[in-house]
Amino acid sequence: MAMTLEEAGGPLIHKVGNAKALGLSAPSDRHGQSVRTWVRSLDGVQKDAVTLSAATGEAWRFSSDEGAHLNGRDAAPNPLSFVAVGMVASFMNELMALAKQRGIALTDPQMTLENFYYRAGSFPRGTMVSSAMPPVVSLACGSDADDGRLAALLADAVAASPMTGLSNGSKVSLFNLVHNGKQIAVADVEALSIDPYDDPGTPLDGVTAADGADRLQPLCDKIAPESDMVERVKTNPPPAPVLPTGQHLLHLKSVCRILDNGVKEIVREQYKMPSSTWRFLSEEAPSAGGQGRAPDAASYMAAGLAFCFMTQLGRYAHMAKLPLNAYRVVQDMHFSLGGASGETGKRGDTDPVETHVYLDTGADDAVAQDLLRVAERTCFLHALCRDPVKVKTKLPHGTQAAA
Repeated sequence: MAMTLEEAGGPLIHKVGNAKALGLSAPSDRHGQSVRTWVRSLDGVQKDAVTLSAATGEAWRFSSDEGAHLNGRDAAPNPLSFVAVGMVASFMNELMALAKQRGIALTDPQMTLENFYYRAGSFPRGTMVSSAMPPVVSLACGSDADDGRLAALLADAVAASPMTGLSNGSKVSLFNLVHNGKQIAVADVEALSIDPYDDPGTPLDGVTAADGADRLQPLCDKIAPESDMVERVKTNPPPAPVLPTGQHLLHLKSVCRILDNGVKEIVREQYKMPSSTWRFLSEEAPSAGGQGRAPDAASYMAAGLAFCFMTQLGRYAHMAKLPLNAYRVVQDMHFSLGGASGETGKRGDTDPVETHVYLDTGADDAVAQDLLRVAERTCFLHALCRDPVKVKTKLPHGTQAAA
């Protein structure tokens, strides 16, 4: 039987101290922030991952689970949580850097990110497609600037984030596929032009925490159970887009503020489909102006995207009754530096996601190809990369600008 997160024990997120000893190496740094992610399946829908940044040399371990509505045990945050945290943390990084550059004072800034996704079709029949809708970012704060300057500041900060470059509709993801130890051609997804990396196997078994990794623990913790959100949505549903019949909405809200110690605190709520509420901490590495006491924005984003893809692999295999015994991925993401925080003065950008997929099955190659095809089409976050979803920005009382 596969290991569970409960058996593994330890913090759900922690800095890794022995990535090099485990043979884990970062990708070449193309644009300023490149992150490699190793993910493996555990029991049920649970997964764990290690990210390693070429820019900072820092490695982080992340744990993921699903709630009861997806047959999980809710022992860790769901994949979309990590992506939402990475996005809003990156937007906040750019906001604070740009405000300093423009001489705009911000008091107690609170940034809210709402993410909307939807799905349509049948998962068991392999016809489901997931899509992303435009995220909405709003800002509440005290300031010496008027609403017009604040609206422009927020829009420019979002545009400067590499996370915005991920969602401009031109980043179709690339894949390799290794089935039962042998590389096979991919079908109905875009192929990587390089050979697969070595199968990651089980190096994550030996991951140990870095010295001082417990300084700010817990780096993520559950602050309200799924049942509370189910009841809250039932009695007081939040405003959300109305979709055509046959499309099913998924709605998350993440609120980011800066604590007195300089670390960003993000509280993530999920309304459609309701799930537990989680609190996260994020901080950039020393090379990017932080202290590295919590994961940086790019590492959160990379872990979440890989986790979501893995969830779709496992769900499709379960619902279609396919003999998927174990599955792993190695994923590379190449982000630009932030236009403000990295002082490039440019819009943020990201290369297409590159994923090496390793499937152990009791089926033929056609089944493995189908698993990959459906997982890519149903992954909300690969949809975020391929769908044109321009981020919207606004101030709480209505002033808007285009990001």
